[in-house]
Amino acid sequence: MSRLDRLKVSLMALLTVALTSVGSANAVEKKMFGYEYNPATDQVTHYDADEPYVGAPEPLVIKDAFDYLQPWNGRCIEAKMPADKAKLLPCQTSNIKPTMKYHGIQIKGNKWMHLACDEAFKSVMNGGGPFSTVIVQIDDSNNRVMRYWISHNHVTEWVDPTAHGETTCIKQACKELGVFDLGHIRKDNPNLKLPQTCETSHCDLYTSAEPCPMCYSATRWAHINTIYFAATVYDAAAQGVNFGDEPQYAELSLNYEDRPRLGVKCYQCTEDNSLDAFNAYKRGGSIKY
Repeated sequence: MSRLDRLKVSLMALLTVALTSVGSANAVEKKMFGYEYNPATDQVTHYDADEPYVGAPEPLVIKDAFDYLQPWNGRCIEAKMPADKAKLLPCQTSNIKPTMKYHGIQIKGNKWMHLACDEAFKSVMNGGGPFSTVIVQIDDSNNRVMRYWISHNHVTEWVDPTAHGETTCIKQACKELGVFDLGHIRKDNPNLKLPQTCETSHCDLYTSAEPCPMCYSATRWAHINTIYFAATVYDAAAQGVNFGDEPQYAELSLNYEDRPRLGVKCYQCTEDNSLDAFNAYKRGGSIKY
């Protein structure tokens, strides 16, 4: 092989490495939290929305519960199962609210709630779970929407039982903003990644279904103080859906010694180094959150 041929081979090898590196970089850019995602159907960020934020919709006044008919858009997809089984799973037309749990908090929907429910439907049609979340960032100085995030349940797609709509949307917003407090976002925060002209802003969360204990806790750890949801925990537990959260809420109210009858065993272990991390945290220079 001539010197010129060897040079050509070397250049081709370098070009191949360069193209491979670019491909790898693009693959990394497509990932969110280490998972591949498709911006067309998965997480979506809408920057610079700049529109008035109306806040909480007007209350839903029901004068006669026995004469009230909840609005329904009539959407009911054709069942992909035998007819004898399909007839046992008719489309539901109203939310299930058998207790006083929702008394005093029932309101009408708005654009953001509608968006979250539409995204949940899209998730199902793409093979995902029937849950979705929208987080809206609001300018505290003029009550205008700055931007918003949309994400849905990714449990089966990512093989991750924690990838609920609320948790993935919270992670998405925090990652892009560079903050871990979505309830009070300051302009002078040195870690803030996205532009903010107002001194402070905050986020509200809209979710297509009542948050499970994990998602409710995640929302509170993100310091989001206003949560809107559409479907109830009873809707999520209905026959054919079978996402029951009520047992988990009830379980959390029990003493640990009473949980084994539910199939859960918890133990508190006494160790001489169990408080090392807490002592270092409170006496050291770790970032408080």
